[in-house]
Amino acid sequence: MKKKTRKVIKISAISLGSLLCALLIAVAFVINFVFTPGKLTPVVLDVANRSLNADLQIKSVELTFFSTFPKFGLKVEEGTLVSKALNDSLPHKTDSLLSFKECVLTVNPADYLLKNKVSVHNLSLKDVSVYAYRDAAGKANWEIAKAASDTIEVKEDTIQTKFDSEIEIRQIELKHANLIFDDRNTEIYSRIDDANLRLRLSLTKGISTLGLKFDNKNILFWQQGELLVNKVATSLQTDIAVDRSTAVWTLKDTELTVNGIRLDVHGDLKRDTVAKTIDMDLNYGLHAPSMETVLNMIPESYVKRGQVSAAGEVVVNGTLQGKYGNEQLPAVALNIAIKNASAQYAGLPYGIDSFTADFEAYVDLMRRDPSFLNLKILHFKGAHTEILADAKVEELLTDPLITLHTESTVDLDALAKTFPLQESVTIRGQLDAGLNLKCRLSSLKKQDIGRIKLAGKLALKDFELKDTAKDFDFLGNADLVFSDSETLQAELEIREILLNSKRISSEIDRMKATVTSTNPQDTTKIVTLQCEVEMNKLRASMGDSVKIYSGKTTASGKLSPGEKDAAKPMIDFSMRTDSLFLGANETKLALGVAGIKIKAEKVRDSLWIPRGIIGFDRLRMRTPEFALPVRMRKTAVTMDGPKITLKNASLKIGRSNLVATGDVMGLYRAMTKNELLKASLSISSDMIDCNQLINAFSFPEDTTEVAEADTASASMKLFVLPKNIDFELQTDLKKVVFEQMEFEDVRGNVDIKNGALHLRDLNMRALDADMQAVMVYRADSVRGGYTGFDFKIKDINVARLVDFIPSMDTIVPMLRSFKGTVQFDVAAEARLDSNMNIRIPTLRSAMHIKGDSLVLMDGETFAEISKMLMFKNKKKNVFDSVSVNVVVHDGSVIVYPFQIAIDRYRAAIGGEQGLDMNFNYHISILKSPLPFKAGVNISGNLDDMKIRIGKAKYKNDVTPAAIHRVDSTRLDLGKRIVERFHRVVVAK
Repeated sequence: MKKKTRKVIKISAISLGSLLCALLIAVAFVINFVFTPGKLTPVVLDVANRSLNADLQIKSVELTFFSTFPKFGLKVEEGTLVSKALNDSLPHKTDSLLSFKECVLTVNPADYLLKNKVSVHNLSLKDVSVYAYRDAAGKANWEIAKAASDTIEVKEDTIQTKFDSEIEIRQIELKHANLIFDDRNTEIYSRIDDANLRLRLSLTKGISTLGLKFDNKNILFWQQGELLVNKVATSLQTDIAVDRSTAVWTLKDTELTVNGIRLDVHGDLKRDTVAKTIDMDLNYGLHAPSMETVLNMIPESYVKRGQVSAAGEVVVNGTLQGKYGNEQLPAVALNIAIKNASAQYAGLPYGIDSFTADFEAYVDLMRRDPSFLNLKILHFKGAHTEILADAKVEELLTDPLITLHTESTVDLDALAKTFPLQESVTIRGQLDAGLNLKCRLSSLKKQDIGRIKLAGKLALKDFELKDTAKDFDFLGNADLVFSDSETLQAELEIREILLNSKRISSEIDRMKATVTSTNPQDTTKIVTLQCEVEMNKLRASMGDSVKIYSGKTTASGKLSPGEKDAAKPMIDFSMRTDSLFLGANETKLALGVAGIKIKAEKVRDSLWIPRGIIGFDRLRMRTPEFALPVRMRKTAVTMDGPKITLKNASLKIGRSNLVATGDVMGLYRAMTKNELLKASLSISSDMIDCNQLINAFSFPEDTTEVAEADTASASMKLFVLPKNIDFELQTDLKKVVFEQMEFEDVRGNVDIKNGALHLRDLNMRALDADMQAVMVYRADSVRGGYTGFDFKIKDINVARLVDFIPSMDTIVPMLRSFKGTVQFDVAAEARLDSNMNIRIPTLRSAMHIKGDSLVLMDGETFAEISKMLMFKNKKKNVFDSVSVNVVVHDGSVIVYPFQIAIDRYRAAIGGEQGLDMNFNYHISILKSPLPFKAGVNISGNLDDMKIRIGKAKYKNDVTPAAIHRVDSTRLDLGKRIVERFHRVVVAK
């Protein structure tokens, strides 16, 4: 019998196992071959887009079983949902309702078939972004469900059944979600960063339940253009009961944490589906209110958690009441009361003897009732310290009216021994305050300081607050006395102020100031405020970029109604200092014995237009783009907004000196933000050393090498001009040194724009010749650049011409055989190497050489020709006139035919030469003692030259028309060079 039973069990087990394997194989087959992502994705997209007034895009839809065993699931990857509720044409940002990286849904279909119950085991979304938007008319982008009539055509005889199934959702999970709520209807903008949510839901016919766990890193909240909440991390844990018959949601066991402060919340929410509002009636309070809880609210970065014994009554509670939705917002109330509290940290010599506080706040964004903040009393006693204060902010949502009264004596040395401060935190000193203050927030925003009503005194003695962990240090010794409660009358004496932090640092040594204001009767105008200051030293910095230093200084300032708008302030400021220093990034500006007289009028929030004069005995400036320091002697500059005007300002830059007159625009923004610096200046100079200046651009970090480099021997390097300067210069320069050349009486225009240099219509004298020049230069890096130039030189010695343009010896080697003066016109463009040498293969040029009474000196070529043609003078001969046109293009030099008269001959010469010095010239003898016309062909190179007699080629080529064609080529190339500069200037 037992054997038969075992056999039945074995057969049953094998059968069940086989059946299970068959089912698993069937499921695997269905998932991998029937319901594949390629087949499911289009179906889901089609159904969703037909049933939703939105555009759904997903990468893939996959049916899962093994990864969600034992439940079937649906996995969706990389989805985006764009709403069409607001816009049915091209989508806008406000239409981007939802996007996610992955969504997994697992359900139990058997529960619906057997129990009439919808069971969702899990709905999980990762990396979610939600943009919920409602326009000014109240229409929302999440209203995307189509009406039944839009999707299903229902016949009259169709029997409709009501959905009455129960719904159970065991878990809905959001991971790393970023949510934006932009409600233009109520003028609210809110953003929740990096949120995580776990939700469970049981929806029945009677009472339904909802469980919720939520946390996030930051909440940002704007209302009507004002930033109300920022840098708030929260978490929420709650159980909610929902009465479906009354649509009331009741919060149970709800705990809300805000930046570490735990609050208990309870109350009801009621949804009005007709009015589309939620009626809120919530109460909240501090979790486990006690003095220990209050002390634990002090940030742990300053005070260590420690054992504390405390007594007293603490009450923290509030309400959230009203309707939300359809242009309605609830009102928030808060009450904080601490009565007869005391506390003592274990192991510390001092404690809190008595602490009383009573604070209430009420905020109604709908402005049905006045919003306010009210600190009725704050009284602290202990550690040789007594603080008594009360304050109130009325008309909170319009123009807040702030009142404050305090009578306080604080011994910070003893107070530091009352709380267990972190090792990095140091507090010491004495603070005495007796103040009465009354002002409106609008006065502070408008810089209408004179409307602040202050009476009393504030004294700091050896005050120090230091936190080495946060790199913060504040040290102060100061007395501030206010003598009138109706106007601002104050005397300030600062013996020492020292502030060091990551963002800003400052130091003030011995400063005295007096402040007086007029009686503020006219509310339409800024109150006039006068301030006189004496200071020994000021040092300040913002981060690592901006640094300011001022030595012994006297200053006066006046704040008064603006000339254009009396409701906006204008500042008159004058200052004299024995030294002033400004550093912005790596740019440094130092002035000695400086005086400033500035008038600045406010235009809008943070924009002031300054006008005035800055004078100094000496100035020194250094910038990382230029190795040499810039020095200025005694001068004064005027400032009108961003424009600085120079008048006969004397500058010295290395060995160069100049006097500048004109305007400079945008100096401060160029120094601090690397924005465009514009200048229109007239420049005169006794000496400009281009070699040193160019090397200052080439070696910006090696100041010593540049300053000490010998002008004659310094090797020229390619330099890159800054792209953030736009200079237009008119020059009158007595002497300019460039490489081995010296130019005199240089007059003309120089433009520097977008990293390019344009010498425009320059007239000068060099090499005992008069010159006119146009030149363009640009280099994007120190490895290569571009130049184009158009020179017209009158009566220059041929030998000096070859010295002026060394490449001429390669391009026109015949010049080596001439002696005398010529007129030389050349237009050329080429690429430059790192040593500023022309890359000959890239050269394009057209030139014209004209001379009278030139002497052809003895040379190899002339010796061969004179011997063959039986010249009378075989050593030298004189040309009556020579007019040569030469074009360089694609590595070839073309010499157009020109006539010469030499000895007993008149001939036409022309030909072509490669830049490798191989040539092919032809001489047509047009007149000679010979009874026939002949030609001479010269080919090869200087080491292997072949001369042959042949036919004369040139008869009609040397005509005015032919010469005109060559001149046109040169002129066109000159225009091309200027056009190239203009293209560079407008390039972005």
